[in-house]
Amino acid sequence: MQFSIRSALSLFTILSASVLADSSLENIALYVESDNTEINGNGLSTLHSGAGIDYFFLGTSAESLIFDSSKAQIYKTFAGQYEQYFDAATSNYVQMTVSEAHIADIQFTKVDGGKQYLNLNSSPDGFYACKNVNDPYNYSASSYELMYYADGSVDNDSCVAVKVYAEAN
Repeated sequence: MQFSIRSALSLFTILSASVLADSSLENIALYVESDNTEINGNGLSTLHSGAGIDYFFLGTSAESLIFDSSKAQIYKTFAGQYEQYFDAATSNYVQMTVSEAHIADIQFTKVDGGKQYLNLNSSPDGFYACKNVNDPYNYSASSYELMYYADGSVDNDSCVAVKVYAEAN
């Protein structure tokens, strides 16, 4: 098999483009920061909550996710072929969903100490860890669930204000 210089340049261009495209992707894990010592530093991971929907819950470990800075999206692949996207716009439930219709425009703000806080609507505020939020499988009866109230109008006394931050994974 013979390669011409033109073929080699084409191959180099294709490979370079794929490397550049991948440079916008970063493996991350999400955690919460809170004044509440019970939940401060807890990791976020998802639990199945409906068809193509997984809600975020606090726990001892954090799920591996992908941040695409070129699209300002957080997503994960599941079942080897499907993608779920971070969504906090459809309802107060912070979730991963197969629908791209309501994907949040995600930004991270790096502060002193190196933490990168998740911003929605240009603010790290609005996230809460709550119990007893009427989720479909009643996981929140025993675990804190991540909720988002953009206007801060929380209607559950169990809710604790948190900030969500990312760490490279």
